[in-house]
Amino acid sequence: MNPMTFDLRPLQFEFLAKQSVHFPIGKASNVVRSALGVTLRQISCVPECRDAKACALSGDCIYARLFEPTGDGSGPSGLMDRPRPFVIRASKLDGCTISEGETFQLGVHLFELHPHIPLHLIRAFARLAQYGLGPRHGAVELRRVWIGDANGEAAQELFAGGRIQQPQQLPVLSILLTSGEAKASRIRVEFRTPTELKGDGAVAGQPPPFQLLMARIRDRVSNLRLLYGNGPLSIDFAEFGNEAAKVAILEAELRHAGTQRFSVRSGQSHSIGGILGKVTYAGELSRFVPFLRAARWTGVGKHTVWGNGERSHEIAK
Repeated sequence: MNPMTFDLRPLQFEFLAKQSVHFPIGKASNVVRSALGVTLRQISCVPECRDAKACALSGDCIYARLFEPTGDGSGPSGLMDRPRPFVIRASKLDGCTISEGETFQLGVHLFELHPHIPLHLIRAFARLAQYGLGPRHGAVELRRVWIGDANGEAAQELFAGGRIQQPQQLPVLSILLTSGEAKASRIRVEFRTPTELKGDGAVAGQPPPFQLLMARIRDRVSNLRLLYGNGPLSIDFAEFGNEAAKVAILEAELRHAGTQRFSVRSGQSHSIGGILGKVTYAGELSRFVPFLRAARWTGVGKHTVWGNGERSHEIAK
């Protein structure tokens, strides 16, 4: 029997700034996502396409598969549309100005494992030299691309020296979801980008109960596995939640970040804020550690595709 895992490809992109590039505070991931969407649509969509969701070619279109994946309403929790199969990781660039001649990096975690998608992303990011990044569209040049391992080291180089490498097989990072670790009784969770968690239709208060946090992580991992990976989780969801409910909040240091996102399509601003900071949980935690590890790559809560819900954890003594 194969072990229960969550699989992904964590791509890392390195750029050279040909002009000064500025990333507004709290919006670096959104800036990257917007530019990627524009360039990916340019190279993927047929000229007559006006609506990727309604296009007859959407099933074969990389842009539609990544940015506007559709569902029939019969998916998990009755989802009308599928969650986007990637997240942007660029929060380290928030508020930074990259001077001409400097290099910088950002990540894209891919949950859709079709082997051609990384190559399409490389071509789209390479084309950013024409579109630029940031509010002033500073010109950039793609220098390197690689697939990372669990420690962030390069497992496979995909682009260097202006040339795409095409290995016969692309590595996949597999996160084991079953606990085989030493006992954990205290865990410190850090919400590194704004995180909004909902339970029973309402936004959770501060700090979020561990049961709610794990329910949202469990559901996100399960949905992504079901739609893009190895199928649904083979766990008892109710029992998982009941065990999480026994975990207590020990201490918390949180604040709210009121971030806004402007939609070019609608011309409106939308709140994508949430909590930032740390919460320490105490209880029987060993079985939850693998899911917390998976959530490092998937994010949790609303607006993960814009870089929200990025979090880390450490087992506290």
